Amino acid sequence: MRRLLERLDGLDEMYSARTALKKDQLTASHPLYWLAHVGAHLGDSVLWLLVTIFLWRRSRGSRQKQRRLIGWTISFAAGAAGTMLIKQLVRRPRPGSGRLLYGVGPDEHSFPSGHGVRCGVILTWATVLWPGAGKLAPLLVLWIGWARVALNIHYIGDVVAGLVLGAGLSQIIRRRALGRGEN
Repeated sequence: MRRLLERLDGLDEMYSARTALKKDQLTASHPLYWLAHVGAHLGDSVLWLLVTIFLWRRSRGSRQKQRRLIGWTISFAAGAAGTMLIKQLVRRPRPGSGRLLYGVGPDEHSFPSGHGVRCGVILTWATVLWPGAGKLAPLLVLWIGWARVALNIHYIGDVVAGLVLGAGLSQIIRRRALGRGEN
């Protein structure tokens, strides 16, 4: 089992390095840098907190919408707690210099990606919260995931593991929050 994990880790590092932007692309004048920079921030917690507040304000008077938003919020909280617990257990170093977008961050561990977890939550709840816009969620998730790897903040495996964790927790919470009929 250990050899298999080492082999998977090596493949993850190799493919992540191939996906990461090259040094000459990591400049303010390069369009891929800006595409990655914006994408990396589309998964930030603060942005999704603001989206949640916006949705909550629009849901006034609808118990059904508020119940959905409570499930969405619990999914984000459970994902954050699960992410921090796993990061402390695994302690996988981040790729690259260990610097985040603006310097060394308080979250020095790479596995799983918190942005990946939020993407899993978004994918799970998007069609319930935004029936028409839910079709765009996979594109948003791909952009965010690519950006985290392109900027050498995460390995591909970190993002995929985060996505699975966030989607898995959200499916459980969604079933409990909404019941079988609304899923």
